[in-house]
Amino acid sequence: MSLPSEEELLAYADELLAPAAASQVESLLRNQPDLRQKLYDLLAERDQGQFSIGDVWRHHRLSCPSRTELGLFLVEALKKPLGDYVQFHLQEVGCVYCQAELDEMQESMHHSQQTQEEQQRRDSLFVSSAGLLKPQKNDP
Repeated sequence: MSLPSEEELLAYADELLAPAAASQVESLLRNQPDLRQKLYDLLAERDQGQFSIGDVWRHHRLSCPSRTELGLFLVEALKKPLGDYVQFHLQEVGCVYCQAELDEMQESMHHSQQTQEEQQRRDSLFVSSAGLLKPQKNDP
């Protein structure tokens, strides 16, 4: 992994990165004292209020789509102008916050699909063995 951007470092500090990305950043931070110092400096600047208007917009996520909009984007249910904006926001702007939320939603959807498949297998097994569970005429 290349060195994380300032936004990615701050997203890591705020626990907003996807688990895989957070793990990579953490590994880099453990092995690179200069990168750790950069993170400390960024947090100190943020705490002192020395950020620009753009930083305030990013920090408060004023241009980010809502979680509902991200979910609709994920299932391709957003209308054209808003869908295009969300795609631009994720791909061109590279918003790590929204990407982390989207990754979490995809992971949750994948887990939900696996659970549904497991339930269908259980139901199928139950139906196929239901006749074996019925009492026979000769049974007391």
